[in-house]
Amino acid sequence: MIKTAINLLVLIGLSAQCLAQYDEDRYGYWREDAQLTYDMFQADTSTMSKYKEYNFKSIVSTGLWGALDIPKKKRDRRIKMEMYYFCAALDKTESCLFEKNEMSLNHAKLLWDICELATRVSRKNLSDMLLQADSIGYQTLMTSKGIKVFNHDTLIQFHITGMITLYYMTALNNGKELGKSLTDAFVHEVIIPQNDSMYYEFRKTIDKYLNETKEYSTTEQEINRFKTNTPQEGYILAPHLMGDMKKRGTIIY
Repeated sequence: MIKTAINLLVLIGLSAQCLAQYDEDRYGYWREDAQLTYDMFQADTSTMSKYKEYNFKSIVSTGLWGALDIPKKKRDRRIKMEMYYFCAALDKTESCLFEKNEMSLNHAKLLWDICELATRVSRKNLSDMLLQADSIGYQTLMTSKGIKVFNHDTLIQFHITGMITLYYMTALNNGKELGKSLTDAFVHEVIIPQNDSMYYEFRKTIDKYLNETKEYSTTEQEINRFKTNTPQEGYILAPHLMGDMKKRGTIIY
């Protein structure tokens, strides 16, 4: 997750894979009609007292979560597609308000919306990479030794199984990279200089991007995957992830 204090940006680590059941009493999940309220900021401000000297208004902890599920039976990996999930979550127990006012909530909501935008970029990137691979005639086959890539003519009977696994981490990192970049810009152009007028420019830009990417919005199926930590029947959480093709490692966001 990325923990953003008003006037500060702090990174905290979280695995790209779903590791435990995520209780909605603790976590908020981005939805189209999601609204932030004062009671969602549950961290004890006394534990954040060191930030007060910098006049922080609030701390909001959000993160792009991802999970990749593969068919449980090895024989099914030749014919069944992998399932991938992205989600923009907010940790209420790691978020707090030093000042309860509308602008503090506005800043927090915009940062959460940036996180949702990051999930959409990951989905779109993954979709684009799959379409490109299919258009130039490539297929993959998942084996116990990894992924083998074939030409369509060699493996014409199969769907694009394995390609999601191949591109998943790269797409996830692409979304995280954008989210970090926009968050950093917001912190340095709006929060640190306390430029409220610039906030509205950011709000307009993020709303525009969200409107243009509606078809890639987080779904209830994705939210439920993280809330229950339960893969679809016949699937398991992928025990290993392929590396980022851009060799960026795992981006923390």
